[in-house]
Amino acid sequence: MNRSLFDFAPSIWLPTQDKEVLERCRNIRREEMEITNENGYSIRVVPHPCSAITAELFNWIWRSDVEDKKTVIVFPNSWRTVYTAAAEMCNRYNISARNIHAFCMDEYADEDGNVAPVTWGGSLGGHFLREFYLAFREDLRPKLEQIHYYTNDNIDRYSDLIDETGDGGADLIISATGWVGHTAFIDPKTKAFKADNLEDFLKIKAGFVDNHRLTIIQNSMGSCDMYHTAAYSVSIGPWDVMHARDHLERHDLGAIGGYSSWERMISRLQLYGPVTHEVPASIYQLTKGTMYVSEEMARPIEPQDLYAL
Repeated sequence: MNRSLFDFAPSIWLPTQDKEVLERCRNIRREEMEITNENGYSIRVVPHPCSAITAELFNWIWRSDVEDKKTVIVFPNSWRTVYTAAAEMCNRYNISARNIHAFCMDEYADEDGNVAPVTWGGSLGGHFLREFYLAFREDLRPKLEQIHYYTNDNIDRYSDLIDETGDGGADLIISATGWVGHTAFIDPKTKAFKADNLEDFLKIKAGFVDNHRLTIIQNSMGSCDMYHTAAYSVSIGPWDVMHARDHLERHDLGAIGGYSSWERMISRLQLYGPVTHEVPASIYQLTKGTMYVSEEMARPIEPQDLYAL
């Protein structure tokens, strides 16, 4: 079927409207994807990023044990398969997590800025406690006071807690990119992360966030419906990403049973597009880290993905 040209501008609430950038990222081929830049930012295409992150996390815990070294890690929520698998390997091989100091990267909040308690069923911090901390054998767990999650009392100093505990920043941040190009709940086009330029954006610390509409929709997929999905959150800021000494990220999350063209598109914008606060996760390009991309996510975006007629 012949299709006539029909040109239009992307919606203003999407992460970027630059058609030249969009076209360049859309046309990156699989063989061009594996790169390492001058900052040590490395992109690797692997069959199962989830498995790669699990192995990396186990290795970090193992090194903290054998080297008897305090290790500060900022964790995403909720990654049950990764956390329970890493903890089970530690349990099997008697690897102690005693030196791990964990920080949850985000949590839900209400419209008045009150943080969801970990006792609430939907709490991200609560999920982390169950999926990571409690998955370890009792004799291998870190002390409970080494597991940090958001409360109403620590919102304004959460970034400072990470810096103080990690002697200037976390040793590692583990993350994944959301539909709107966020990392944690560092959403673009929100009051919390409004900045006139990238330099100012990178200075923003953890705090209360008015979530982007796409983030609310994405989060509703793990809730019973959109009306039971919090529209606000608390989150680490760009400051914490830049202060961390290493970073791991997975690009393998399928939506509603598959990998859609738009998921591959936001992944490409983060990994290969300009570093901009319009796509907050793009700031990882300024850091040392490894981004694991699945073969499915690396698959080219073909015309039939865009217009299935």
